[in-house]
Amino acid sequence: MANALSILAMAAAYVSKLEQQSEAMEFKEDSPRFGIRSARSSDIPLLERVEKSAAEAFRSVDLEFLLDEPTVEVSALTQMARSNHLWIAVNDWDQPIGFLGGENLQGNFHIAEISVAQDFQGRGIGGALMRTMFEQIQREGYKYITLTTFKDVPWNGPWYKKMGFKEISPRAMKKQYTEILKDEAARGMDPDRRCIMRKIL
Repeated sequence: MANALSILAMAAAYVSKLEQQSEAMEFKEDSPRFGIRSARSSDIPLLERVEKSAAEAFRSVDLEFLLDEPTVEVSALTQMARSNHLWIAVNDWDQPIGFLGGENLQGNFHIAEISVAQDFQGRGIGGALMRTMFEQIQREGYKYITLTTFKDVPWNGPWYKKMGFKEISPRAMKKQYTEILKDEAARGMDPDRRCIMRKIL
C-alpha cells in the first residue's frame, strides 16, 4: 500500500511539473517574437504601411501633422537596400513590422528613418534594429552615426541618448546637416525642438 501511495505521489508531482512547463511554454509563445534581416526588393512596397503605422504614436504628443508627412521615397529605400543599409524587423511569417534605413552623409552613417509598426512598439524591436546596424556599420569602418530628431519626444531624443547618442551643435557639422534642419522647419517642425545627434563608434 505504501508503495502504491508513493507511486501515486510521484505521478501527481510529475503531472504538476508538466502543467507548469506547459504554462511556461504558452507564456513564451505569447511573448513577442521577431527577427532582423537585410531588406529584399519585395519588402520595399510594404514599408510605407509600417512607417504610417509607426507615426500614429505622434498623436499622443500633439504632433498629428506628422501623419501627413510623406514617407521615405521608394527610390531612396531601394538605394539603401542595394547598399545593404536597410534592415527589416519581421514577424513569424517574415512580414515587415519595422525597419531602419540610412546612408552615407559627408562621411558619416546617417539614419534616414527608423519605424516600428504601432502594434509592435515597446517590445525592443527598435533597439534590436539599432544594435544590428551598429555592428555592421562599425565593420564597414564608419566612425560616426548621425540623425535628426525631436529633443523632447520620449521615443526620440531621450531614447537615442540611451543608445549612446549625444546632441551636437549644427555649427559643428557640415552644410548638409543644417540643410536637413532647414528643410524640416519648412515642413512645419519647430526648429527649437529639433536637433542633430551623433554617436561615436
